[in-house]
Amino acid sequence: MRRVIHGIVILVILFGSSVFGATAQDASPVASPVSEGPSLLAELGYPTLEVTTTDGVTLDVPAELEAGRYHIIFNNQSEMELDLEVYQLPEGFTNDDLIALFEEAFSGEGPPEIPDVFYDVVFNGGVSTLPGGTGEVVLDLTPGEWTFNLYNYDPETDENVNNSTAVTVTGEMPDVEAPADIVEIGMGEMYFEVSGEIVAGPQIWQLVSEGQQPHHLILSSVPEGTTVEQIMELAASFGPPASPEASPVAAASPAAPALSFDDTEDVFYSIPLSGGQTNFVVLDVEPGTYAMICFLPAPDGTPHVMLGMVEVVVVD
Repeated sequence: MRRVIHGIVILVILFGSSVFGATAQDASPVASPVSEGPSLLAELGYPTLEVTTTDGVTLDVPAELEAGRYHIIFNNQSEMELDLEVYQLPEGFTNDDLIALFEEAFSGEGPPEIPDVFYDVVFNGGVSTLPGGTGEVVLDLTPGEWTFNLYNYDPETDENVNNSTAVTVTGEMPDVEAPADIVEIGMGEMYFEVSGEIVAGPQIWQLVSEGQQPHHLILSSVPEGTTVEQIMELAASFGPPASPEASPVAAASPAAPALSFDDTEDVFYSIPLSGGQTNFVVLDVEPGTYAMICFLPAPDGTPHVMLGMVEVVVVD
């Protein structure tokens, strides 16, 4: 639901058709693809759940699963770029109810008021794929009713398409061992915390949402020497202003920020994660300087990036 629920995620409506360099929708790669040869995620040894769509509408996925940590392989055989989003709806809400609330929130002029229900959804991440592509992610499916949603946004028609499938997860969550020798990215209010060494080449990253609000990760390449303050200034120059109390740097909104959108290029985005949820993905980054950014909104509508949720890392 990128332009609606997941749309807040990258603030496409607030920021226009571009976020950093290219939108996550246009970035390459935008997914966590299955590597040629042995998959690093497969080597973790978790049960495989292979799901497939041929038309971008229907999803071949079991209606019932045992609770556990799964290596999900998403085969997108359609002609559309698709996100497979996994989440739990609040009790009494349907997918249509949720979409209607967000469409109403975005129907007026100016920044929308974020519906309270946004913070009641349990976002469990997912995986993004290009047309005809395959992506993978490892995530936990705890007991309960989960929604597997196929999302597509067509920029030419400005239309969103959401097609959801209900999956019932039964039993008890088994004990699972944490993998070793990976990079852990903690996400909370309002920080990214990196544990482990980020290196060039294929590597497993564990994204862990530790806060009360949902978070996500946009990883964007930036020029050498880029600072957190420059990224916040750039975001403030293009989006709704933050209050001085929230972030004096972001609220300044300089007329000509030192960093330009042309200087940046998105290389990865994650689908949102609520507190307590985790995703394992494979990233293959080149040496260089990267910014970790969260664009999700705080309850007052201020994007997390403007509250300081930015981290700059150098990969040798």
